[in-house]
Amino acid sequence: MSPSPSPSPLSRRTFLTATGAIGAAALTACSDLTPGASSSGTSSTGPVSTAVPADKKITLVVADADDTTMTPGLIAAFREKHPNITVERQYTGWDDYLKSINTTMSADSAPDIAQFTSGMQNLIPGRLLLKVGEYGKAYGWAEKFPGLDQITLTPDGKTVGTGDLYGVGAGLSFEGVYYNKAKAQKLGLTVPPATLEELEAMFAEAKAAGETALVAGNLDGGLNHPFNVLLSAYLEPRDREAWAYGHKGATIVLPEAEQAAETLKRWVDKGYVTPKVNGVSDNDATAAFAKGEGVFRISGNWAAAAVAKGLGERAGYFNMPPVTSGGKVRTTGAGVYYCVSAKSKNAAAAAAFLDFAADAQAAAITAKAGFMAPDAGAMPSQTGLLGDVRTGWQAIVKDAGLQPFIQNSSSPTMGDTLTTQLQLLAGGKVTAEKFLAGLQTDFDNYHQ
Repeated sequence: MSPSPSPSPLSRRTFLTATGAIGAAALTACSDLTPGASSSGTSSTGPVSTAVPADKKITLVVADADDTTMTPGLIAAFREKHPNITVERQYTGWDDYLKSINTTMSADSAPDIAQFTSGMQNLIPGRLLLKVGEYGKAYGWAEKFPGLDQITLTPDGKTVGTGDLYGVGAGLSFEGVYYNKAKAQKLGLTVPPATLEELEAMFAEAKAAGETALVAGNLDGGLNHPFNVLLSAYLEPRDREAWAYGHKGATIVLPEAEQAAETLKRWVDKGYVTPKVNGVSDNDATAAFAKGEGVFRISGNWAAAAVAKGLGERAGYFNMPPVTSGGKVRTTGAGVYYCVSAKSKNAAAAAAFLDFAADAQAAAITAKAGFMAPDAGAMPSQTGLLGDVRTGWQAIVKDAGLQPFIQNSSSPTMGDTLTTQLQLLAGGKVTAEKFLAGLQTDFDNYHQ
Protein backbone atom coordinates (compact mmCIF):
# COMPACT_ATOMS: atom_id res chain seq x y z
CA MET A 1 0.00 0.00 0.00
CA SER A 2 1.33 3.38 -0.92
CA PRO A 3 2.32 5.65 1.93
CA SER A 4 0.73 9.02 2.42
CA PRO A 5 1.82 12.01 0.36
CA SER A 6 5.05 13.55 1.57
CA PRO A 7 4.34 16.34 4.02
CA SER A 8 5.10 19.90 3.00
CA PRO A 9 7.06 22.16 5.37
CA LEU A 10 3.74 23.30 6.84
CA SER A 11 2.03 19.94 6.95
CA ARG A 12 3.83 18.16 9.79
CA ARG A 13 1.39 19.21 12.45
CA THR A 14 -0.32 17.40 15.26
CA PHE A 15 -3.99 16.70 15.62
CA LEU A 16 -6.80 17.34 18.05
CA THR A 17 -9.88 19.41 18.16
CA ALA A 18 -9.89 23.15 18.38
CA THR A 19 -10.15 23.18 22.13
CA GLY A 20 -6.60 22.00 22.40
CA ALA A 21 -8.17 19.79 25.01
CA ILE A 22 -6.51 17.19 27.13
CA GLY A 23 -6.98 13.55 27.95
CA ALA A 24 -7.47 10.46 25.78
CA ALA A 25 -9.75 7.48 25.51
CA ALA A 26 -8.63 4.59 27.63
CA LEU A 27 -7.96 1.74 25.24
CA THR A 28 -4.81 -0.30 24.99
CA ALA A 29 -3.26 -0.90 21.60
CA CYS A 30 -5.19 -3.37 19.48
CA SER A 31 -3.79 -6.42 17.76
CA ASP A 32 -5.09 -8.64 15.00
CA LEU A 33 -6.76 -10.77 17.67
CA THR A 34 -8.48 -7.87 19.38
CA PRO A 35 -12.27 -8.28 19.38
CA GLY A 36 -13.68 -5.97 16.73
CA ALA A 37 -10.38 -5.66 14.88
CA SER A 38 -10.83 -5.43 11.12
CA SER A 39 -9.09 -8.04 9.01
CA SER A 40 -10.12 -6.63 5.64
CA GLY A 41 -10.97 -3.38 3.93
CA THR A 42 -8.27 -1.52 5.83
CA SER A 43 -6.86 0.46 2.96
CA SER A 44 -7.89 2.31 -0.16
CA THR A 45 -6.26 0.19 -2.84
CA GLY A 46 -5.33 2.19 -5.89
CA PRO A 47 -6.28 3.48 -8.16
CA VAL A 48 -9.50 4.76 -6.65
CA SER A 49 -12.21 6.86 -8.21
CA THR A 50 -13.33 10.27 -6.99
CA ALA A 51 -16.72 9.76 -8.62
CA VAL A 52 -19.40 9.50 -5.96
CA PRO A 53 -22.29 7.26 -7.06
CA ALA A 54 -25.29 9.46 -7.82
CA ASP A 55 -27.74 6.76 -8.82
CA LYS A 56 -28.29 5.19 -5.40
CA LYS A 57 -29.19 6.26 -1.92
CA ILE A 58 -26.24 6.39 0.47
CA THR A 59 -26.19 7.00 4.19
CA LEU A 60 -23.08 8.23 5.99
CA VAL A 61 -22.81 8.42 9.76
CA VAL A 62 -20.47 11.06 11.18
CA ALA A 63 -19.36 10.91 14.82
CA ASP A 64 -17.90 14.10 16.28
CA ALA A 65 -17.45 16.29 19.35
CA ASP A 66 -17.25 19.61 17.52
CA ASP A 67 -19.35 22.03 19.59
CA THR A 68 -19.14 24.80 16.98
CA THR A 69 -21.20 25.33 13.84
CA MET A 70 -18.51 23.89 11.55
CA THR A 71 -19.29 20.17 11.41
CA PRO A 72 -23.09 20.57 11.12
CA GLY A 73 -22.50 23.31 8.55
CA LEU A 74 -20.23 21.10 6.46
CA ILE A 75 -22.71 18.24 6.69
CA ALA A 76 -25.56 20.43 5.46
CA ALA A 77 -23.53 21.87 2.57
CA PHE A 78 -22.24 18.43 1.54
CA ARG A 79 -25.79 17.11 1.58
CA GLU A 80 -26.86 19.89 -0.82
CA LYS A 81 -24.02 18.99 -3.16
CA HIS A 82 -24.89 15.29 -3.03
CA PRO A 83 -28.67 15.04 -2.59
CA ASN A 84 -28.61 11.24 -2.79
CA ILE A 85 -26.43 11.07 0.33
CA THR A 86 -28.01 11.24 3.75
CA VAL A 87 -25.58 12.24 6.48
CA GLU A 88 -26.53 11.32 10.02
CA ARG A 89 -24.62 13.11 12.77
CA GLN A 90 -23.71 11.43 16.08
CA TYR A 91 -22.61 14.33 18.26
CA THR A 92 -21.14 13.57 21.69
CA GLY A 93 -19.82 16.04 24.25
CA TRP A 94 -16.05 16.29 24.36
CA ASP A 95 -15.35 14.40 27.60
CA ASP A 96 -17.71 11.55 26.73
CA TYR A 97 -16.37 11.45 23.17
CA LEU A 98 -12.81 10.94 24.42
CA LYS A 99 -13.96 8.12 26.69
CA SER A 100 -16.06 6.31 24.11
CA ILE A 101 -14.77 6.92 20.59
CA ASN A 102 -12.29 4.03 20.49
CA THR A 103 -15.00 1.63 21.62
CA THR A 104 -17.41 3.17 19.11
CA MET A 105 -14.96 2.71 16.26
CA SER A 106 -14.29 -0.90 17.33
CA ALA A 107 -17.95 -1.88 17.08
CA ASP A 108 -19.51 -3.56 14.05
CA SER A 109 -21.81 -0.53 13.78
CA ALA A 110 -18.92 1.95 13.68
CA PRO A 111 -19.73 5.31 12.05
CA ASP A 112 -18.37 5.86 8.56
CA ILE A 113 -16.53 9.04 9.55
CA ALA A 114 -15.21 10.14 12.92
CA GLN A 115 -13.51 13.22 14.27
CA PHE A 116 -9.94 12.16 15.00
CA THR A 117 -8.68 12.89 18.50
CA SER A 118 -5.69 12.02 20.61
CA GLY A 119 -5.92 8.41 21.72
CA MET A 120 -7.41 7.16 18.46
CA GLN A 121 -3.93 6.21 17.30
CA ASN A 122 -4.57 3.09 19.38
CA LEU A 123 -6.98 2.00 16.62
CA ILE A 124 -4.19 1.78 14.04
CA PRO A 125 -2.66 -1.59 15.06
CA GLY A 126 -6.14 -3.14 15.03
CA ARG A 127 -6.65 -1.91 11.45
CA LEU A 128 -9.88 -0.15 12.42
CA LEU A 129 -9.20 3.06 10.47
CA LEU A 130 -9.09 3.22 6.70
CA LYS A 131 -5.81 4.10 5.00
CA VAL A 132 -6.85 6.85 2.60
CA GLY A 133 -3.56 7.48 0.83
CA GLU A 134 -4.92 6.52 -2.59
CA TYR A 135 -7.86 8.89 -2.14
CA GLY A 136 -5.35 11.55 -1.15
CA LYS A 137 -3.50 11.04 -4.40
CA ALA A 138 -6.66 10.98 -6.49
CA TYR A 139 -8.03 14.17 -4.93
CA GLY A 140 -4.67 15.93 -4.70
CA TRP A 141 -4.91 16.52 -0.94
CA ALA A 142 -1.23 17.45 -0.67
CA GLU A 143 -2.04 20.59 -2.66
CA LYS A 144 -5.55 21.18 -1.37
CA PHE A 145 -4.57 21.32 2.28
CA PRO A 146 -1.59 23.70 2.38
CA GLY A 147 -0.51 24.54 5.90
CA LEU A 148 -2.67 21.83 7.41
CA ASP A 149 -1.54 18.46 8.60
CA GLN A 150 -2.81 15.26 7.19
CA ILE A 151 -3.00 12.46 9.75
CA THR A 152 -0.09 10.14 9.05
CA LEU A 153 0.89 7.40 11.48
CA THR A 154 3.26 4.45 11.63
CA PRO A 155 1.74 0.93 11.81
CA ASP A 156 2.02 0.83 15.61
CA GLY A 157 0.24 4.20 15.86
CA LYS A 158 2.97 5.65 18.06
CA THR A 159 4.74 8.01 15.66
CA VAL A 160 3.04 10.90 13.88
CA GLY A 161 4.13 12.65 10.69
CA THR A 162 5.25 9.55 8.84
CA GLY A 163 3.61 6.37 7.61
CA ASP A 164 0.16 5.90 6.11
CA LEU A 165 -2.47 8.58 5.60
CA TYR A 166 -5.64 8.24 7.69
CA GLY A 167 -7.40 11.58 7.40
CA VAL A 168 -7.40 15.32 6.81
CA GLY A 169 -8.58 18.39 8.64
CA ALA A 170 -11.50 20.67 8.00
CA GLY A 171 -10.12 23.63 9.89
CA LEU A 172 -7.28 24.70 12.09
CA SER A 173 -7.03 26.36 15.44
CA PHE A 174 -4.04 28.27 16.72
CA GLU A 175 -3.11 30.20 19.83
CA GLY A 176 -2.24 33.81 20.40
CA VAL A 177 -2.79 36.78 22.70
CA TYR A 178 -6.12 38.56 23.16
CA TYR A 179 -6.09 41.94 24.85
CA ASN A 180 -8.48 44.59 26.06
CA LYS A 181 -7.76 47.60 23.85
CA ALA A 182 -9.37 50.10 26.21
CA LYS A 183 -7.32 48.96 29.19
CA ALA A 184 -4.11 48.74 27.17
CA GLN A 185 -4.63 52.30 26.01
CA LYS A 186 -5.38 53.50 29.54
CA LEU A 187 -2.17 51.88 30.77
CA GLY A 188 -0.17 53.44 27.93
CA LEU A 189 0.87 50.07 26.48
CA THR A 190 2.19 49.96 22.92
CA VAL A 191 0.64 46.85 21.40
CA PRO A 192 1.77 44.54 19.93
CA PRO A 193 5.03 43.93 21.78
CA ALA A 194 8.04 43.07 19.64
CA THR A 195 9.47 40.45 22.01
CA LEU A 196 8.47 38.19 24.88
CA GLU A 197 10.45 40.44 27.20
CA GLU A 198 8.29 43.40 26.17
CA LEU A 199 5.13 41.37 26.74
CA GLU A 200 6.26 40.45 30.25
CA ALA A 201 7.02 44.10 30.96
CA MET A 202 3.43 44.89 29.98
CA PHE A 203 2.25 42.25 32.44
CA ALA A 204 4.24 44.03 35.15
CA GLU A 205 2.67 47.40 34.30
CA ALA A 206 -0.82 45.91 34.36
CA LYS A 207 -0.16 44.27 37.72
CA ALA A 208 1.19 47.53 39.15
CA ALA A 209 -2.03 49.26 38.08
CA GLY A 210 -4.11 46.73 40.01
CA GLU A 211 -5.20 44.70 36.99
CA THR A 212 -5.03 40.96 36.39
CA ALA A 213 -2.39 40.95 33.70
CA LEU A 214 -3.03 37.49 32.27
CA VAL A 215 -6.46 35.93 32.72
CA ALA A 216 -6.13 32.14 32.96
CA GLY A 217 -7.75 29.04 34.42
CA ASN A 218 -5.89 25.86 35.33
CA LEU A 219 -8.53 23.69 36.98
CA ASP A 220 -8.57 21.62 33.80
CA GLY A 221 -5.05 22.41 32.64
CA GLY A 222 -5.69 25.70 30.86
CA LEU A 223 -2.17 26.91 31.60
CA ASN A 224 -1.17 24.59 28.78
CA HIS A 225 -2.01 27.48 26.44
CA PRO A 226 0.67 29.90 27.66
CA PHE A 227 3.10 27.03 28.22
CA ASN A 228 2.63 25.70 24.68
CA VAL A 229 3.15 29.10 23.07
CA LEU A 230 6.19 29.73 25.26
CA LEU A 231 7.59 26.44 24.03
CA SER A 232 6.89 27.58 20.47
CA ALA A 233 8.94 30.71 21.13
CA TYR A 234 11.87 29.08 22.91
CA LEU A 235 12.15 25.52 21.62
CA GLU A 236 13.54 24.58 18.22
CA PRO A 237 10.72 23.22 16.00
CA ARG A 238 12.62 20.02 15.27
CA ASP A 239 12.92 19.25 18.99
CA ARG A 240 9.30 20.19 19.65
CA GLU A 241 7.98 18.01 16.84
CA ALA A 242 10.20 15.04 17.62
CA TRP A 243 8.80 14.93 21.14
CA ALA A 244 5.16 15.65 20.29
CA TYR A 245 5.23 13.12 17.46
CA GLY A 246 6.74 10.40 19.65
CA HIS A 247 10.06 9.95 17.88
CA LYS A 248 12.46 7.48 19.43
CA GLY A 249 14.87 9.04 21.90
CA ALA A 250 13.13 12.43 21.92
CA THR A 251 13.24 14.49 25.10
CA ILE A 252 11.62 17.61 26.48
CA VAL A 253 14.20 17.96 29.23
CA LEU A 254 16.04 20.69 27.35
CA PRO A 255 17.37 24.12 28.42
CA GLU A 256 14.94 25.92 26.11
CA ALA A 257 11.95 23.99 27.48
CA GLU A 258 13.11 24.72 31.02
CA GLN A 259 13.27 28.40 30.13
CA ALA A 260 9.67 28.23 28.91
CA ALA A 261 8.54 26.51 32.13
CA GLU A 262 10.49 28.95 34.30
CA THR A 263 8.89 31.88 32.45
CA LEU A 264 5.41 30.54 33.12
CA LYS A 265 6.23 29.89 36.77
CA ARG A 266 7.61 33.42 37.11
CA TRP A 267 4.40 34.87 35.70
CA VAL A 268 2.42 32.97 38.33
CA ASP A 269 4.82 33.78 41.18
CA LYS A 270 4.85 37.51 40.37
CA GLY A 271 1.06 37.62 40.46
CA TYR A 272 0.54 38.38 36.80
CA VAL A 273 -1.84 35.42 36.42
CA THR A 274 -5.39 35.07 37.75
CA PRO A 275 -5.27 34.50 41.54
CA LYS A 276 -5.89 30.88 42.64
CA VAL A 277 -5.57 29.87 39.01
CA ASN A 278 -5.79 26.15 39.85
CA GLY A 279 -9.37 26.66 40.99
CA VAL A 280 -10.60 28.37 37.80
CA SER A 281 -11.62 26.47 34.66
CA ASP A 282 -10.33 27.45 31.25
CA ASN A 283 -13.84 28.22 29.97
CA ASP A 284 -14.56 30.41 32.99
CA ALA A 285 -11.33 32.31 32.32
CA THR A 286 -12.47 33.08 28.77
CA ALA A 287 -15.90 34.14 30.03
CA ALA A 288 -14.34 36.43 32.65
CA PHE A 289 -12.04 38.07 30.10
CA ALA A 290 -14.96 38.56 27.71
CA LYS A 291 -16.79 40.37 30.52
CA GLY A 292 -13.91 42.81 30.94
CA GLU A 293 -11.70 41.17 33.56
CA GLY A 294 -7.95 41.60 33.09
CA VAL A 295 -5.85 42.92 30.25
CA PHE A 296 -4.47 39.89 28.38
CA ARG A 297 -5.62 36.33 27.69
CA ILE A 298 -3.60 33.63 25.90
CA SER A 299 -5.95 31.23 24.17
CA GLY A 300 -6.91 29.90 20.77
CA ASN A 301 -8.94 31.30 17.93
CA TRP A 302 -11.84 29.19 19.20
CA ALA A 303 -12.28 31.88 21.86
CA ALA A 304 -12.54 34.71 19.31
CA ALA A 305 -16.32 34.65 18.96
CA ALA A 306 -16.92 34.85 22.72
CA VAL A 307 -14.30 37.56 23.22
CA ALA A 308 -15.65 39.61 20.30
CA LYS A 309 -19.21 39.30 21.57
CA GLY A 310 -18.22 40.32 25.08
CA LEU A 311 -15.73 43.12 24.44
CA GLY A 312 -16.91 44.37 21.08
CA GLU A 313 -14.63 47.11 19.77
CA ARG A 314 -12.43 46.75 22.86
CA ALA A 315 -11.30 43.28 21.72
CA GLY A 316 -7.85 42.98 20.17
CA TYR A 317 -5.52 40.19 19.13
CA PHE A 318 -1.85 39.71 18.24
CA ASN A 319 0.41 36.70 17.66
CA MET A 320 2.70 35.60 20.46
CA PRO A 321 5.89 37.65 20.01
CA PRO A 322 9.25 35.93 19.42
CA VAL A 323 12.15 35.91 21.83
CA THR A 324 14.18 38.17 19.53
CA SER A 325 12.70 41.15 17.72
CA GLY A 326 12.11 40.34 14.07
CA GLY A 327 12.16 36.60 14.68
CA LYS A 328 9.78 34.22 12.94
CA VAL A 329 6.25 33.96 14.25
CA ARG A 330 5.67 30.60 15.91
CA THR A 331 2.72 29.34 17.87
CA THR A 332 0.80 26.21 18.82
CA GLY A 333 -2.21 24.81 17.02
CA ALA A 334 -4.39 21.87 16.17
CA GLY A 335 -7.36 21.07 14.02
CA VAL A 336 -10.66 19.28 13.66
CA TYR A 337 -9.71 16.23 11.62
CA TYR A 338 -11.85 13.52 10.08
CA CYS A 339 -10.95 9.89 9.47
CA VAL A 340 -12.83 6.97 7.93
CA SER A 341 -13.76 3.65 9.49
CA ALA A 342 -12.21 0.59 7.90
CA LYS A 343 -15.66 -0.99 8.21
CA SER A 344 -17.42 1.68 6.13
CA LYS A 345 -19.37 0.30 3.19
CA ASN A 346 -19.32 3.73 1.53
CA ALA A 347 -15.63 4.63 1.57
CA ALA A 348 -15.82 6.63 -1.68
CA ALA A 349 -18.61 8.83 -0.32
CA ALA A 350 -16.77 9.22 2.99
CA ALA A 351 -13.60 10.26 1.15
CA ALA A 352 -15.66 12.80 -0.80
CA PHE A 353 -16.78 14.33 2.49
CA LEU A 354 -13.15 14.64 3.60
CA ASP A 355 -12.29 16.27 0.29
CA PHE A 356 -15.19 18.71 0.67
CA ALA A 357 -13.38 20.28 3.63
CA ALA A 358 -11.05 21.98 1.11
CA ASP A 359 -13.91 23.34 -1.01
CA ALA A 360 -14.30 27.12 -1.31
CA GLN A 361 -17.84 26.76 0.04
CA ALA A 362 -16.44 24.91 3.05
CA ALA A 363 -13.94 27.72 3.73
CA ALA A 364 -16.78 30.13 4.45
CA ILE A 365 -18.39 27.63 6.83
CA THR A 366 -15.07 27.01 8.54
CA ALA A 367 -14.40 30.72 8.98
CA LYS A 368 -17.88 31.43 10.31
CA ALA A 369 -17.30 28.82 13.02
CA GLY A 370 -14.10 30.57 14.07
CA PHE A 371 -11.67 28.13 12.50
CA MET A 372 -9.01 28.71 9.88
CA ALA A 373 -9.64 27.23 6.45
CA PRO A 374 -7.11 24.67 5.11
CA ASP A 375 -6.02 27.26 2.53
CA ALA A 376 -5.29 30.61 4.20
CA GLY A 377 -5.97 32.38 0.91
CA ALA A 378 -9.50 30.96 0.79
CA MET A 379 -10.54 32.65 4.02
CA PRO A 380 -13.27 35.23 3.48
CA SER A 381 -12.57 38.81 4.50
CA GLN A 382 -13.60 39.63 8.06
CA THR A 383 -13.54 42.75 10.21
CA GLY A 384 -12.95 43.51 13.86
CA LEU A 385 -11.40 40.88 16.09
CA LEU A 386 -12.05 38.06 13.61
CA GLY A 387 -10.22 40.09 10.98
CA ASP A 388 -7.26 40.49 13.35
CA VAL A 389 -7.23 36.75 13.97
CA ARG A 390 -7.33 36.07 10.21
CA THR A 391 -4.35 38.40 9.70
CA GLY A 392 -2.49 36.63 12.50
CA TRP A 393 -3.15 33.26 10.86
CA GLN A 394 -1.76 34.43 7.54
CA ALA A 395 1.44 35.58 9.27
CA ILE A 396 1.82 32.18 10.92
CA VAL A 397 1.32 30.37 7.62
CA LYS A 398 3.86 32.68 5.96
CA ASP A 399 6.50 31.77 8.56
CA ALA A 400 5.52 28.08 8.65
CA GLY A 401 5.14 28.73 12.35
CA LEU A 402 2.51 26.28 13.55
CA GLN A 403 3.73 23.79 16.15
CA PRO A 404 1.94 20.81 17.74
CA PHE A 405 0.35 20.76 21.17
CA ILE A 406 2.76 18.69 23.21
CA GLN A 407 -0.04 16.80 24.95
CA ASN A 408 -1.73 15.50 21.85
CA SER A 409 0.36 12.70 20.46
CA SER A 410 3.44 12.05 22.57
CA SER A 411 1.41 9.52 24.61
CA PRO A 412 -2.29 8.81 25.18
CA THR A 413 -1.97 9.86 28.85
CA MET A 414 0.09 13.01 28.30
CA GLY A 415 -2.92 15.31 28.54
CA ASP A 416 -3.69 14.20 32.08
CA THR A 417 -0.01 14.23 33.02
CA LEU A 418 0.42 17.77 31.70
CA THR A 419 -2.61 18.99 33.66
CA THR A 420 -1.27 17.48 36.88
CA GLN A 421 2.22 18.84 36.35
CA LEU A 422 0.93 22.33 35.48
CA GLN A 423 -1.12 22.38 38.67
CA LEU A 424 1.94 21.37 40.67
CA LEU A 425 4.05 24.01 38.91
CA ALA A 426 1.48 26.77 39.46
CA GLY A 427 1.02 25.67 43.05
CA GLY A 428 4.73 25.90 43.77
CA LYS A 429 5.02 22.17 44.39
CA VAL A 430 7.62 21.42 41.72
CA THR A 431 10.45 23.27 40.03
CA ALA A 432 10.57 23.80 36.28
CA GLU A 433 13.13 20.99 36.09
CA LYS A 434 10.92 18.50 37.95
CA PHE A 435 7.90 19.63 35.94
CA LEU A 436 9.63 18.64 32.70
CA ALA A 437 10.94 15.43 34.23
CA GLY A 438 7.37 14.43 35.05
CA LEU A 439 6.36 14.91 31.42
CA GLN A 440 9.37 12.95 30.20
CA THR A 441 8.59 10.03 32.50
CA ASP A 442 5.16 9.68 30.89
CA PHE A 443 6.74 9.84 27.43
CA ASP A 444 9.38 7.20 28.27
CA ASN A 445 6.88 4.85 29.90
CA TYR A 446 4.77 4.85 26.74
CA HIS A 447 7.48 4.71 24.10
CA GLN A 448 9.68 2.16 25.82
